[in-house]
Amino acid sequence: MAVVDADFGMVEAILKMVADKYDFEFTAERDADYVFHSVGGMDVLKYPGVRIFVTGENVSPNFGISDYAMAFDKFAFGDRYIWLPLIKLYGKAYASLTSPRPPVEQACSLKTGFCAYVMSNTKNSAPERIRIFDLLTNYKPVSSGGRWRNNTGGPVADKLAFQLKHRFVIAFENTSWPGYLTEKFAEAAEANAVPIYWGDPGVGELFNPRAFINCHKFSSFEAVVEEIKRVDSDERIYRQFLSEPWFPNGIEPSCLRNETFAAFLSNIFDQEGDGAYRRNRGRWGLKNEQRLYTMSHRPFLHALILLRNRWRKLRRGFINRFFN
Repeated sequence: MAVVDADFGMVEAILKMVADKYDFEFTAERDADYVFHSVGGMDVLKYPGVRIFVTGENVSPNFGISDYAMAFDKFAFGDRYIWLPLIKLYGKAYASLTSPRPPVEQACSLKTGFCAYVMSNTKNSAPERIRIFDLLTNYKPVSSGGRWRNNTGGPVADKLAFQLKHRFVIAFENTSWPGYLTEKFAEAAEANAVPIYWGDPGVGELFNPRAFINCHKFSSFEAVVEEIKRVDSDERIYRQFLSEPWFPNGIEPSCLRNETFAAFLSNIFDQEGDGAYRRNRGRWGLKNEQRLYTMSHRPFLHALILLRNRWRKLRRGFINRFFN
C-alpha cells in the first residue's frame, strides 16, 4: 500500500473501516499493489498499482488516472466510485451525530454566549461566509474565534470548548456544491449548539431539519437571520432544537454507515490479480498518462510539444490549400 500526494491521516481513517478484515503494509516503493492518491500532483503516474483517489477538497476525480475514487460528487459509476463526505472521517465529532444527545438542561447550562464562528481564511472562499457574519452581527455580537475578524483576544486554542459555550454555531463551507459536506456540521453538533449550516444543498436529506438551521431552505440570508432570531428569543423553541436527534428518527442513513464504505473497499481488495484494475492501461491510456506527466513535471517540454503540433497543423493546412 502506498500513499502519494494524499493526507496519510485521511487514508488511515478510511482504512479503519476495514481494519478488522485486512492487514495493511505501507511502502514508498513503486511496486505497491494499491496506491491512494489525491489532488497534490501527478506523481501517482509513476505507480502502476491499483489507484484509489481520495480527497478532502471539492475536486472531482479523473478516472483516466484512477481506478476508483472516494470523493464529494453525488453520482454513480459502477463499482468505481462512492460518495465519501469529509464529515465521516472526523471520528470523534461524527460519533456525536450517532450518539444520544445529552440532557437539554446540561447542554444549556454551558451556553453563556450567543453565536460562535471560527474562520481563518477568506481567500478563494464564498462571500456568503462573510455576509452571514455581517447580517447576524446586526442582531447580536458574534464571537469570531478564528484569525478572520477575531474579537476574542486571539485565535482560540480549543475549538470545541469555544463552541460549547455558544447557543449557535455558524457552520459554513467554503463553497456550496451538492455532496460537499465537511467536518463543520459535525463539530457544531459535537458542541451541542444549533448549527447554522450552508454548503451542501442536500444537507436536509441527511440530517433532521428540526435540529439545525438549514440556510438552503430560505430565500435569503435576511430570512435566515429572522429564523435565528425566532429560535433565540423563544427558550422553548431553542430547547426543542437541542432535544432533537441529529438524524431523522435517530437512524444513521445507509450512505454514511461504515459497512457501506467497507463493502466498497472490500470489493477492491478481494479481487485477485489484474481483476481490480478499471482504468485504461492500453496504448491510449498510457499515452494519456504520459501527456499528463509531461504537463505536470516538464511544462517547458510540454509547451514545445504543443508548438510543434501547432506548426505541423498549420503546415498541413498550407500544403493542402496551395499544392492540392
